[in-house]
Parts: sequence; C-alpha cells; structure tokens
Amino acid sequence: MTDQGPEYGGFVYKFCRVIGLIFVFFIGTVTHCMAMEDMPAGMAGHVVVIEDNELYGNSLVGIRIRGRTPIAIRKCKVYSNGMAGIVVDRGARVTVAGCDVFKNGRAGINIGELAPVTIEDRTTYKNNTASVQTSGTGKKEERLLEISILNNRIYMNNEAGIRSMPQRDKKVDLRVVGNDIYENRKAGVRVENNTKLTAKGNDIHENGTLGIVALESVIPPVLDIYQNSVRFNVGPGIHIINGITGRIGIRNNWIYNNLLSGIACGLVGDPTSQLLNVEIINNTIVSNGSSGQGSGIRNDSKGKVTILNNVIAYNYVSGIMTKGCRGYSYNLLFANGYVSHESEDTNTAVDSNEVLQYAGCLEKGKGDLISDPLFVDPDNYDFHLTHKSPAIDAGKEISIYDDISFPPSQGTNRNDMGVTGGPYATE
Repeated sequence: MTDQGPEYGGFVYKFCRVIGLIFVFFIGTVTHCMAMEDMPAGMAGHVVVIEDNELYGNSLVGIRIRGRTPIAIRKCKVYSNGMAGIVVDRGARVTVAGCDVFKNGRAGINIGELAPVTIEDRTTYKNNTASVQTSGTGKKEERLLEISILNNRIYMNNEAGIRSMPQRDKKVDLRVVGNDIYENRKAGVRVENNTKLTAKGNDIHENGTLGIVALESVIPPVLDIYQNSVRFNVGPGIHIINGITGRIGIRNNWIYNNLLSGIACGLVGDPTSQLLNVEIINNTIVSNGSSGQGSGIRNDSKGKVTILNNVIAYNYVSGIMTKGCRGYSYNLLFANGYVSHESEDTNTAVDSNEVLQYAGCLEKGKGDLISDPLFVDPDNYDFHLTHKSPAIDAGKEISIYDDISFPPSQGTNRNDMGVTGGPYATE
C-alpha cells in the first residue's frame, strides 16, 4: 500500500494494522522479525512507514531495520520479543513516534550501527536491559551515531533507562530532552566512552542506583546536563566518574533527596582518575545523603571540578566535600551536616559549624555565603527563592554568568545563585 506523503517529500509505504507475528522482508532472508534489508535504488527519497501494528512473541526481534531508506515507526506496540523490540543495525534514518515498546528480552530499542535515530512521544518499560541502548558495533565508520530521545516515558527497565556504550572507535551524539525517566532498576541514564550527552529538561527520579552516571572510560564522555529535576534516586543524583563538560556543563538542575550525594565526582577511595574536568554551576542541591554517606557535592577525584554559584542546603553529611579543599566559590551553603536549623538564632548556629559545611575544610571559598537561602516552601519541595533571599545577586560578578530571564531571576543582572539564576535559569 502506498500513499502520497508530502511531509516526507515522496511516497510513503504503509503497512496496515496487523495483530500477531509479522514476517516482512525486502531483498533479504526471512528472519523471525520484521526485516528491512537494503532497499532498491528506485526507492531513493521515499519513506517506509510502519504504522499501527502490534509485534510480539518473535524469537529474535520485533522490527529489524537495515539499509539507508528512511523509516518511520508510528503508533505501534512492540513487546515480548526474545531479544530487542527494535534493532537498527545498518545506518538507516529512523523515527520512532508514539509507540509502546515493552517487556522485550533485552533492550527495547538497540542501535548498533551509526545512524540518525529520533525516538519521541512514546512509552518504554520493563525491558530486560534498557529502554534505549547504543553499542556502536560493526565496521568503523566516520559518521556520528546521532540519537534524539524526546518527550518519552521510560521506566522499570531492568538495567538503565538509557545506555550509551560505544566502542572506542565510535562516537555517539545523544540528546535526551524532556523525558520522564523513573524506577529503572539501576541508572536512569548511563553513558561511557566517546558519548556526547546533552540531557535537558528531564525528570529523573526514583531509579534504583543513580539518576545520571558517566562511567570510567578510555575516552571520557562530554557532558551538558542542565535544567533537569534529579530526585529521590537510590544513590547519587549525578555521578561523574570520568567526563568533561561541553559548552554548557552541569547547570541549573534541581537535585534533591537522593540517597547519596547530590553530585559525586570520581570514586570514593580511588582518586587516581585524571579524565575529569567538569563545571557545576547554578544548581540547587538540597537534602541529599539521607543514608549518611553523601554530601551536596562530593569530589574524590584528582581531576578538576569547578563548583560555582550553587545553593547547597540541608544535605546530611556536608555541603561540599572536595579532595584538597579546592575548586569552590560563590556558593550559598546552609544547614548541611546535621546542623539544626530550628534554633532561635539560626545563622549563629550555622556560622559556628562552618567547617562542617565544607567537610572539615578550614576556610570557605571566595564569595561563599553561610546563610538561610529562604526557600519558598522547602517542606513541599519548592526550592525557589523568596524575594528576600541572600542568594539573589550574590553569584560571581562576571557577565558570562549574568541573569538574562526575569523571572525566574530576581534583582539585577548579577547572577542569582541556584537554579533560577544565570543564563540557563529555569522555572
């Protein structure tokens, strides 16, 4: 069946709704899946559309995509297949939109070859490894593997929600934007090796070990993590073992109530890694480390960690814990390290425990404040600043950090500390 598809600039090949096992192939051998091998040259410029299908119970995969003809998979259910739900393995341009991909034996979607893939407006859950997994296997190619994961619900997968694990000679450009990622057995988002991660505007919560993790790698991942909510994860909210920040860095994230540190860098007891250079700027980091083993921000590495313009409050062990007592300035810290904030003279109580705010470091950083941030309603997780907060106009006074959005920024152009300040301020 073919339709004229003006939005694609060519004919659109559609498969009508089919319930049950589907065996389809184009120029290739039949497999226990839907296979699209290399398409005829005459189909150049066309799009194959797989729409409104239900694919399940195949011994290998539900849909397997090969070749360079663009593919659109829309409004399908792909589930209970023996390996992956959808496999992309020969460089096709693929869009998956409005689909449910669940309960597959391995990944929901596995992307092995270098290909531009967009996954949007869908639900993926209860897959045995990850919702979306990249491996970058196969022959060496020069192109990036470009993946955009946009506005999805990703939950209850047995390993991570999203995993990027390219081989050393592969590069993955991974955009994770506007997703709800939760209750995955291990990490919400896991990256390693030569992955460039842009994570923006996601709600990452209640994952079994970590919210976002950049693992130890020969080639450190490049990380831009900003405007996310990272909360109630069983471990650190964000853990950078190896990694370097890109154009934006780790900025303007709400990070709260994670069981270990809000942000952790390096490995505890193993400070040897040099492949770490990150900037942690304008985050609001509250009430992390309730297990008694975490701080607001903790750096155990020998790498470079810049901690600037953050609001760090009510974390259980300390506000900032850094190897060598270095790298922090222009932060507001309050009531970290079990410091009571219920005394009659709260500021005096906090000042007397200044060393505890910094996990034993004897001096606060330049421009640092020890003061109540005056959140709007911290008991109900509203960590916005009231108009009297000392964090307003208290960040580092350099134009590159200036506030540019009013609201949420308050006061003058000088940077407000925390999420609602700086050029990437978020509501």
